[in-house]
Amino acid sequence: MNECACASGDVAQTAAALARAWGAMLSHSSAVRVGAVALWVSTGDDGRLEPLGLDGDFEAQPDDETVVVASSEAWPHAPFFVMDGEGAARDLALHLGLLSEQIASPSLCVPLGASGLALLWMQSEDGELSELWKPLLSSCARGGDTLLGLALRTEKMNASVHGLSEAVADAVDEREPHREGRSRAVAYYGALIAREMALPESEVAAVEFAALWHALGRLSVPEAVLGRETALGDEERARVRESSAWGARKLEEVDGMSAIAAIVRHQNERFDGQGTPDGLAGSAIPLGARILAVASRFAAMTGRRADRGPLSVVGGAMEDVAAASGEALDPTVVAAFLRAMGRSL
Repeated sequence: MNECACASGDVAQTAAALARAWGAMLSHSSAVRVGAVALWVSTGDDGRLEPLGLDGDFEAQPDDETVVVASSEAWPHAPFFVMDGEGAARDLALHLGLLSEQIASPSLCVPLGASGLALLWMQSEDGELSELWKPLLSSCARGGDTLLGLALRTEKMNASVHGLSEAVADAVDEREPHREGRSRAVAYYGALIAREMALPESEVAAVEFAALWHALGRLSVPEAVLGRETALGDEERARVRESSAWGARKLEEVDGMSAIAAIVRHQNERFDGQGTPDGLAGSAIPLGARILAVASRFAAMTGRRADRGPLSVVGGAMEDVAAASGEALDPTVVAAFLRAMGRSL
């Protein structure tokens, strides 16, 4: 797995870039002059199409929930003029054009293999097109199919990796009494904080992904210790503290997981430098680890333990997080968390 496996939206980004490239190239082409491009991408095995790439003047952006399911009979096999088209393929192109927020009907419909359909609005419907228009668009379609196909496969693989990570996180949590679902909760609050801090979605995804693996090191701790109903001894507490570094070492053995491993390793550092395993302080602690520290603390406070029930969200857990600001926890991260939860310091 590589670092980009944590990123989301690969298909949408690829489609948007492809639409811009088509728009830039075809707006000045002598073969076919195009003023607007809409790429509808096949995002499911059931013929589902979503408008993920637009370039040109559109009345508005299509709604995020806009989805059309195209039958195999309606799928065109070659570029065609929409007004000259027939049957289900023409009806599909007209429907997609309407949903693309263009008043005028699209001029051309270009299939991108099985990856999607491109709708093109010509700058002018007058005059003859160059005889090169069909080879040009067919070449563009082949390139688009290759790029979108790769992005679709990558996104599906990422979804599988994320699902596998959730399954492993659940299995790790279920080794301990009262810890079921803890890693998913940390992932939720970690992503919530990261978005409140306006981090790029790739960094939000990295924090969320690291949270799913943050308890991996607890596999190095005997279940008898983790399930102890009484206070742990010094040696047992030290073993629990060291478990994050153990988990990070295991993650570092996986190609491309170094950034995730660093977040996991340093999740128990303290903002004042009194934490473990390396005694890092302030901004020397990776930002993802500082976010994870807040998310993990809140999730632990609102979860059940052997010696107590869950603390209330407002009166207990949030006050605990706020009280640790500047000492155990990064004040900037704490402030973002409280804002996201509708509170303030």
